[in-house]
Amino acid sequence: MRAGTRLGRYEILVPVAQGGMARVWAAKQHGQRGFSKLVAIKTILPGLANDPAFESMFLDEAHLSAGVHHPNVCEIFDLGEDAGALYIAMEWVNGEALNRIVKPPVPKGEKGVAQRLNARIAARIVADAAKGLHAAHELRDDSGELVGLVHRDVSPQNILVSLDGVVKVTDFGVAKALRNQQEATMAGQVKGKVAYMSPEQARGGAIDRRSDVFALGIVLYEITTAVRPFSGVNELEVMKSLASGRFDPPSAVVAGYPKELETIVLTAMSMDPAQRYPSADAVRVALEEWLTRSGPVVTEAHIAATVRERVGQHVDDRLAKIRERTRVAAPDASTIPESVAQPPAAPPPQEASSAFAQ
Repeated sequence: MRAGTRLGRYEILVPVAQGGMARVWAAKQHGQRGFSKLVAIKTILPGLANDPAFESMFLDEAHLSAGVHHPNVCEIFDLGEDAGALYIAMEWVNGEALNRIVKPPVPKGEKGVAQRLNARIAARIVADAAKGLHAAHELRDDSGELVGLVHRDVSPQNILVSLDGVVKVTDFGVAKALRNQQEATMAGQVKGKVAYMSPEQARGGAIDRRSDVFALGIVLYEITTAVRPFSGVNELEVMKSLASGRFDPPSAVVAGYPKELETIVLTAMSMDPAQRYPSADAVRVALEEWLTRSGPVVTEAHIAATVRERVGQHVDDRLAKIRERTRVAAPDASTIPESVAQPPAAPPPQEASSAFAQ
């Protein structure tokens, strides 16, 4: 696969990201009478394209997530196949993944450094992601029955934040419909990123939406402390760390960490699912109540300012490459949006403690 390749009505422009199973490209959708639109295209990595298990996961992602329609979920537009190559067409998000906002890209040869986010901005981001997750958890089939969708791979890598400050949950590549649980995963088979798994998921046991709640707690812990609660030199060591159930509370990592926020993190990360928040929406409510009590309203403009400051130039450079590739492919590049202008400066939300300021 390379720039200029056509997959059905989509023209590949530039590579954007790559994971363990698939690659994401910026692409141009072509339609009748000159219609065109910038989209993201996901394709299976060449080495896995003929693996039935990965093909099944890829198809499951399209079938399951296509039914989720929410402003905080990356929309799935299309599933197609061209010359034996499967692809998913998705909403284009002009921004960056949360992990790269916490640890911004650096020039080749340099080592990036994770930088924790302002606690109130982080809480707003996770609350918005929780909205999207709750919508996925509440997905119903044509008969009105709950599908029982669980993402199983909630992580900073799979939470996108646009330059407009809009949060989108993405990549349902290892999601599972619980009503088909006995078919979808063999006993003891583990899918997802180990560092963000719930204990029951790591054991290969039965899971429900509370497993995603645990992962949300880890995400909030990480982006407000710049460290992971469970760590190790390899996946086995990480799993041992998780199995122990021991980790430093956020206040032991960051002086002045807000006590109420810490309670939210620790509740979401309870080793016992029954002691966690029962749903992603309950996480959202807890975070929004804390935000209301702890200071001024945190808006998308505040999030946008943080994204712009940390990765704005990187996003602009990528968009410039997309526009250049579009000009090479076709003279009219009018459908590719201009870079989002820098938003008006928004005063940073006040912290409970100045020691915790970014």
